[in-house]
Order: sequence, then structure tokens, then C-alpha cells
Amino acid sequence: MRFSMPNIRFFILLMLVFTTGFTWAKGKKPAAKTPEKVEVIRTVVVVMEKTPVISFNDTLFNVYGNIGSFTSKQRAKSIERKIDALAENHLFTGDSIKFADTGNYLNIMYQNEILMSVDSIQAAQESKTKVQAAQYYKNQIISAVELQKENTSWQQILIQVAGTVGIVIVEIFILKGIRYFYRRCKVAIWKQRGKKIKGIFGIIDDHRAMLTTISIAKVIKFLVVLIFLYLGLLAVFKLFPYTKHISDQLLEYVLSPLRSVGKSVKAYMPKLFTIAVIVFIFKYIQKFVRSLAEKIATNKITIKGFYPDWAMPTYNLISGLLFIFMFILIFPYLPNSDSQIFQGVSVFAGIMLSLGSTSVIGNLVAGLVITYMRPFKLGDRIKLGEFTGDVLEKTALVTRIKTPKNEVITIPNSNIMSAQTVNYTQSAKEHGLILYLTIGAGYHVPWQKVHEMLYEIANRTEHVLKRQKPFILQDQFRDFYVDYQLNVYIKEAKLSAKVYSDLRQHAQDVFAENNIEMVAPHYSVSRIVDGEDSAVPPKYVKDQPEKR
Repeated sequence: MRFSMPNIRFFILLMLVFTTGFTWAKGKKPAAKTPEKVEVIRTVVVVMEKTPVISFNDTLFNVYGNIGSFTSKQRAKSIERKIDALAENHLFTGDSIKFADTGNYLNIMYQNEILMSVDSIQAAQESKTKVQAAQYYKNQIISAVELQKENTSWQQILIQVAGTVGIVIVEIFILKGIRYFYRRCKVAIWKQRGKKIKGIFGIIDDHRAMLTTISIAKVIKFLVVLIFLYLGLLAVFKLFPYTKHISDQLLEYVLSPLRSVGKSVKAYMPKLFTIAVIVFIFKYIQKFVRSLAEKIATNKITIKGFYPDWAMPTYNLISGLLFIFMFILIFPYLPNSDSQIFQGVSVFAGIMLSLGSTSVIGNLVAGLVITYMRPFKLGDRIKLGEFTGDVLEKTALVTRIKTPKNEVITIPNSNIMSAQTVNYTQSAKEHGLILYLTIGAGYHVPWQKVHEMLYEIANRTEHVLKRQKPFILQDQFRDFYVDYQLNVYIKEAKLSAKVYSDLRQHAQDVFAENNIEMVAPHYSVSRIVDGEDSAVPPKYVKDQPEKR
């Protein structure tokens, strides 16, 4: 294909025009956008001091920076005074506020007075253009003035006064109702004295319990009255625009802690649910262990080598261990359990408990050991050291016994561990308790005769077992007589004192009936020298020797 010279020239000219136009267009774009970039940078970087414009107890907007010699605070005060003047002007209408553009400032004007001026810096702080910012300020001023006019109108004042009177009347009726209800409750409490209202564990009597209940009702009445008065005061303050902020502030004093508590409770609910689940599980484990212990205690379940009287103490021990383990699991979920104060108090309490409870721990351990040693049970006649009596009470720390003279003696369990214990009741039930009586008879009395009389003494005595025959031991040879020991069996250890008394009584009768004196032979020799009568009672003596 061939190109002529004119065509080549036309093509070169066309390319030059296209290239020049593209270069010119490309060079013009940065020049058009340069001011916008600079303005955006200034908007972000420059931060001016702001002062709120407060009118009619409400913040309308903020003013930023200085204009001329006027600071932001002076400008805010000037704007507030002009807005207050507008509210007092009965001819004011929102349409009478206009804009006047002076180049650097856009003035918001009412008639011939400038209410405020808006520049680019003021608008930039609000992230608006000057027109948008001026329109926003205008709307705020109009709304505040119109609301103030509405609140200060005669109709509104009458409504506010009527509302206040209504609130006062309602409060009076409510207080009278509370007073009436309190009097009825007081009468009902008086009538329930000694019936539903009784003494508390013997600490206070019925009358004191009744007075305490009335005092509690009086405190509740005071709190209810205070709540209704507070609500009435809030309602009255809410009616008037000048005191509305006081009502909001008073309400905030109550709602703020309630919200804080509500948030804390809401945040704590998962932990509380975890604690509830742990307590629920351990409670039913404890119930199962108790049911098992009760069946073992009543011999419904028999375990070889495990005595029924071990059942409840073992349950108490396991229950305590379960409680400790449950507390260990719950402790991390308790409020502020990880705080240093909580941990410090826990450590201090542990140290004080460990230092001050050495003897207590010793008695507890001794009580536990005594339980499983089974040296005695409740009601047993025992001898602990020098004391003899019936077991009245057996606790984790002490054991109480009552002597035959009705003396109640409290003995620490640690002392029992170091003392010798004799259980008369257990011996009496298992083998029969042996009581023995030692009587001396001279060598001139045949031992067969003495045995015969001793058996007669046993036969005459009540509560002596017949199936376990008494036996006699010739104990010792003395200088002038022989000691004979009569041994009898009884089943009730608590009757030992009475049986001993009866044995001695029947011994006197039997020996007297057989005309044998219960005296040592050297006493007989002394009597012959002194000329005394026989020691045998006269009614048993057949041939009384004559006095010298």
C-alpha cells in the first residue's frame, strides 16, 4: 500500500494535536484538586477549644475557637443571652431567622441582629459545610425557643399546677392507706402472740418476739413511705421545665447503682449457675449417704465388721469432707475470690484458727477415735478415772456423765484417751457383772456353815441372777479369822449400789439368825474381859449369857 506525501503530513499533524491535548488535560487535573486536599488536611489536624451553649437547662450545640477578639466562652454567653431574649419576644417566629453571607462568615440573623456567626473552622469541627452547620444551629435555636414558649404558656402552667395538686392528693391517699394497713398488721401481730409468733430458740420470749416483729413492720412502713415520697417528688420536678433536670438527676442517683448491680448480677450469672449445679450435685450425694447410714443404723443393711452405731458418726465425717470439697470447688467462682484482700482475710482467718484451736483439734480427733474404739455408748454405766456414772452425752469435743448422786461431770475427750475406762454395762450384758462381798468369820466356825449362810444371803437378795450361780472364795487367812468372799451375778449395772446394800443387809440378818457374830475374834476376847454383851441383836439370841 502506498502513502502520498499529503497523507503523511496530515497523519503527523493529527498525532501532534492528540498528544498535546492529552498532555494539557493531564497537567490540569492536579491543579483543580489541590485546594480540596489542603482543606481536608486542615479539617483533620486543627482541633479547636469548644464551649457548650446552654439554654433553658439544655445544651443546644457547641461553639469552637475565637472570632476576632471574642473567645469561645464569650461567644457562647452572648448566644445564650440572645436566645433568652427571643423566648421573651412574643412576636418571634421561626421563619424570621435568616442567613447573611459576608464571605468569610455566614451570619444567623433575627431581623437586624446577628445571633451567631459560622465560619469554615466552626463548620469543619461539626464535619459540615457552612450552610449545613448554620441550618443545624438555626433549627436548634428555633426548637429551644418554641419549647420554652410552650412550657411558659398559661395553659402549660395551669396543667403543671393541676398535675402538682393531683400528685399531692394521690400521695396523701397513699400515705393514709399505708398507715391504715400498718395498723391492721400491728393488730394482727398482737393477736398472733404465742401462736404463730413464738420465742426464738429460747433466746427471746413470745412478748419480745412480738415486739421485734412490730419493729420490723415499722421499718418496712418507713421504707415504703420514703419510696412513695421520693417518687412523688420526682413526678413534681418532672412537670416543670426548670426542675426537670433535678428530677433526672435524682432518678439517676437510684438507677445508676441499680444498673451497676444489674450488670454485675448479669455478668455473675454463669458463675452462679455453676455454683448452683455443684451444690445440687453434692446435696443429693449427701442425701444418698444419709439414707445409707440410716439403713445401716437400723440394721436394714448389715456390713460385716461395721457396727450400726458407727453409721451416723461416719455420715457426719463424710458430710464434713463433702462440704470441704464442695467449698474448694466453689471458691474460684465466688465474687472477688481472686482479690488480694479476700485472700489476705482467708489466710489470716486460717492462721488464727490454727493457732487458737490446738486443744480443740485434739479433742475432735480424740472424739473421732473414741467413736470407732466403742469403749462406751449412751446410757452405759462406766468408770472414767475416779468418776463413775452413766454416759449422758457424747459429743465431738466432750463427754458428759451423771453420777449416782445426780452430779453431771464434763470430761474432755482428750482426757478420756489418756484415762482408763471401765464399762460396767457392757460386762453386765455380755457376761453378767460380778459383785462381791467379803465377810470375816473366826476359825472356830466351820467353813461349811459359813458357805451355807453366804448362799442364803445370795438367795435372799433381789436382782441376783439365778441361772448364773453365786460362788464363794476363801480369800485370806487372817490372824484371828478367815476372809470369805461371796460373788454374785447381776444383769443391770445401774442396780449395783442397791444390790450391794441388800447383800450387806441380808448378811447381818443371816449371821444373826445363826447366832454368829460378825466380829473379829479379838473383839470377842476384849468383850469377855470387859463384860460386854453379845453383838448379836437380842431378838435373834436364844440363850443370852448372864451379865457378870
